[in-house]
Amino acid sequence: MHSRPGPAPGRRVSGMVPIEPHDFLTRVYRAAIAAADPRQATRQAVGALQDLIGPVWLIAAGKGAHRMASGAMEALRDRNVPVAGGLVVANTPDETATHGLEAIEGDHPIPGASSFEAADRVSALAAGTNGDSDAIVLISGGATSLIAGPVRGVRERELQETFSALLASGADIELMNAVRKRLLRFGAGRLAIALNSRRVHCLIASDVVGNDPASIASGPCVADTSTAHETRVRARKAGAWEALPAAVRAHIDAMADGRLPDVPPRDHPRFASTSAQVILDRTDAERGAASSAANLGAAVEVRLDPLSGEASDAGREFASQLLTRERNNIECVIWSGETTVSLGRKPGSGGRCQEFALGCAMSFEAAGSVARGIAVLAAGTDGRDGPTDAAGAIIDATTCAEMRRNGVDPVAALGAHDSYRALEGAGALLKTGPTGTNVNDLVIALLS
Repeated sequence: MHSRPGPAPGRRVSGMVPIEPHDFLTRVYRAAIAAADPRQATRQAVGALQDLIGPVWLIAAGKGAHRMASGAMEALRDRNVPVAGGLVVANTPDETATHGLEAIEGDHPIPGASSFEAADRVSALAAGTNGDSDAIVLISGGATSLIAGPVRGVRERELQETFSALLASGADIELMNAVRKRLLRFGAGRLAIALNSRRVHCLIASDVVGNDPASIASGPCVADTSTAHETRVRARKAGAWEALPAAVRAHIDAMADGRLPDVPPRDHPRFASTSAQVILDRTDAERGAASSAANLGAAVEVRLDPLSGEASDAGREFASQLLTRERNNIECVIWSGETTVSLGRKPGSGGRCQEFALGCAMSFEAAGSVARGIAVLAAGTDGRDGPTDAAGAIIDATTCAEMRRNGVDPVAALGAHDSYRALEGAGALLKTGPTGTNVNDLVIALLS
């Protein structure tokens, strides 16, 4: 896996006094994003592909699609490998892209008309490939929705309702993808099967903790390891089954009972000529953040356990750990992963990083003076937290008081899953715009 040098987890480096906390945290966050840029990682990975037969076909899908495609094209030019055709599907345009390929936008996080059109365009490209050349598939987080098209027997509206229900349920990404794979035209390896190329090289920027290629973007080029029966059991246990549309439940039931074929089997011959490699993940962002924080004079600790759990609860627990920490010098704690949010009915606006930040801020307010000198940034590396225009938020011990001065009760806001409004009122939102990458969420704490 591509990585960048930086302080190892647990390394402590002290020196100059850091700059103002908000500036410190934003600088460290930006360094993390720069270190997780998929362009260079993809250029290196494509440059290292063995026995590449051109002209190649190239498909890039996800929030990092433009940068991945640009890196791939640079590597192909370096190797004098021609491109027969290509398509880039992202959530937003990228004026800095240099790939020169046809590019379209899909919908995220709920697929819509643009995603369905994108799926059709991918199908058309795949049908035009042949066995005299190779295909390169570049996948990053968000691709599941961006190129979502339903399998036969599932309607577009039912697919949309399924995405919405799963997002609201608080189900983890593995369960969400296990369900969606059984409904998606390109899930569970079906994109690799649709390609008629000699081989398929799938390069992945991971947004899933653990980096299981079958779980990232619903595994478009990777065989699924679960079954419909197991998926049904897990969905029922998680309380997500009844929230699914009746037609979708019937479809999965038919798969589980053998009345419909399940996902492509692991011994499908296409998988023997398909490779999947994770080339970028959250540890790259961690290293970039750690190096920047150390250069700014902080002792750095990178947590080894992945960030997980219900977002607000994780925020409260993180705050508690920071509050009981012995402070001997200026420290920066870095944590990455992905939480979940169980929305319930009629939620307000926000995202998992904003709920984490709000939970953290409430704990700091309750702690009083003990919380003085602690500031926390929680943000998505893609620059978008939930269906909002914010990447996340930066909070400290004064954040909740500022909310109250602006007429917002943080407790009520959190209960209504309306963290965006609460944090906006406190001037705590972090807005970066799309970053061109997506390697989970990042939490950065400064203790001074």
